[in-house]
Amino acid sequence: MEVQQAAPKGYVPILVGRKEGAKRLLVRAQLLNHPAVLGVLEMAAQEYGYQQHGVLRVPCDVEHFQRVIVAASRRKTGSCFL
Repeated sequence: MEVQQAAPKGYVPILVGRKEGAKRLLVRAQLLNHPAVLGVLEMAAQEYGYQQHGVLRVPCDVEHFQRVIVAASRRKTGSCFL
């Protein structure tokens, strides 16, 4: 069993993917209100509900989620944060 370190200040850990293939990513908290990221979070709410316990889980493939975060961070700050 792998022990996860706490997320650095300003970042939110998100478990992306389904079951065995899920990957833990750290996302800047300021990106969570970007419309594209909100769309992915809404997808998570539809699949898992709003009462998730533990790390937030998003049910999409890692590559798609990373593209969303990269696009959101470029529009928000002019540079990439993931």
